[in-house]
Amino acid sequence: MKHLNKELFSLILIVTSGIIILGLAVGIVYVADSLLDLTYGIWYILGYIVLCVLLFIVAKRTKNSRVIKTHRLLVLPLSLFIGFLSVAMPYFVLQIHLFVYLFFSSIIPMLFYMLDRITGLLDLKITTHIYLIVTFSVITATLMNKQMAQLTYRFSPMQFSTHISKRFEFIRLTDYFLSEHTIKFVIYFSYFLYLLVFNLFTFQEHSLYSSPLMDKAVLQSFITFLALERLIANLKDLDFKPSEMLKLLLTSISGSDKVHQFKEKKMDKKM
Repeated sequence: MKHLNKELFSLILIVTSGIIILGLAVGIVYVADSLLDLTYGIWYILGYIVLCVLLFIVAKRTKNSRVIKTHRLLVLPLSLFIGFLSVAMPYFVLQIHLFVYLFFSSIIPMLFYMLDRITGLLDLKITTHIYLIVTFSVITATLMNKQMAQLTYRFSPMQFSTHISKRFEFIRLTDYFLSEHTIKFVIYFSYFLYLLVFNLFTFQEHSLYSSPLMDKAVLQSFITFLALERLIANLKDLDFKPSEMLKLLLTSISGSDKVHQFKEKKMDKKM
């Protein structure tokens, strides 16, 4: 129980800190966008940077305490921003890697959806496509974990900055985060949140989407995923190997064991 409480507390801390960092990042982007929208916004930013550099040079040469304090006060927002980046960088990278991972997991059904929309190959309904996209994506993300992780590393923007990657240990962090068990946890957690909101809307006689069938498509994808999970789990516990069954079938069809036994009996008679 103590171990469970520890893990639960760690999970809550990770999720909460991630939400706070995301909120701060949105706030910073909003402030920067507001400054750039001003008539002379870009000149204000450039003027601030030039003033910081000039004060730094003057403070370094004169060693004047007032100039040094003024410079520190002036660069405080910039220092806070750099400190925020140092803390937030691992969170951002994990989010980017998770997005890339899920993108490659869903690229095949997404391409099929676009092809069907353009050509009318099967002319499937949008709800059917939603079911196929979600179901195929979560199954690919779990069953092809190693392949998806390799694609994520290959196309990660962090591969262009080896120094930063080593500084924050992104490879080690991502290896742990993109493990099969973690991906399954993320999928189950996402389904849990969806079901929570879905049930609240259902009890209020509302739909999350314009059509109730879209809600049902995601719900059915979860049921399909659960059925596959149980099938794989039972197959591992079952004393049944399809490869061994295939071998026995081929032996039965070809009769190779019978021929081998006949040759052994013939050799015994000669002896």
